[in-house]
Amino acid sequence: MKYQRYFKPTQQLLLKVNNDLHQDGRTELMTAFVTSCKEETLIVSLPYGANAVEQYPFREGLPVEISTESMGMGIKTTGSFDKKVDGSQFALTLNSELQMFQRRISQRFDCQLGIRFSRAAKTLQTMREIWERNLEVLYSPEAPLIFDGFKSSRVNISSGGLRLSIKPPANQAELCLVLINLEDGKPPICAIAEVVWICMQDDDAVTAGMRFINILGDDQQRIGTFIEKNKNDKS
Repeated sequence: MKYQRYFKPTQQLLLKVNNDLHQDGRTELMTAFVTSCKEETLIVSLPYGANAVEQYPFREGLPVEISTESMGMGIKTTGSFDKKVDGSQFALTLNSELQMFQRRISQRFDCQLGIRFSRAAKTLQTMREIWERNLEVLYSPEAPLIFDGFKSSRVNISSGGLRLSIKPPANQAELCLVLINLEDGKPPICAIAEVVWICMQDDDAVTAGMRFINILGDDQQRIGTFIEKNKNDKS
């Protein structure tokens, strides 16, 4: 298959890593950019710093789902991790399959939610370690019944991400740790979010659109349930 027709240099991709080391249905995503494509080999780079490839536990044969847009359509294919090229680039071996699809828009909901938000500049590896530790604390038998420290914030939320106002500066591909209190009797949702787009409001605020790149599958379902329930209550 002539993949060069669909994958061009600098094109943005969304990679979904199917890591069977975890059995909790977690979603693990990352943004990547095409460096080159030759036959079944796709070279991509990560935007998370000079040594981002070293900071993720890639292994030979790790399955990866690749999605992007090309010629006005959604493009999806699968492949596997081949090798590291340098600190920010790695090679994927593509499978002989490619699907075109219409992107499905996730349900979104404007609401007021309790948010805890950390955006200290950290590497991908450090953010993943912090996320793992937070999950252990939130779901431990010693976890409190009531969680404090949440700031009531106006957000637009979906199972795939959220939009909220933050202090500038903000940069695309910046990684943040977000805790969301749905007040559904369960621990707060904890996710690593990547800044996808930004829009300046004034000197003191910027609107940021964020994608959840590390989040438990159960938590995404909880967000979907929350949206359905509250939309029905308003109708």
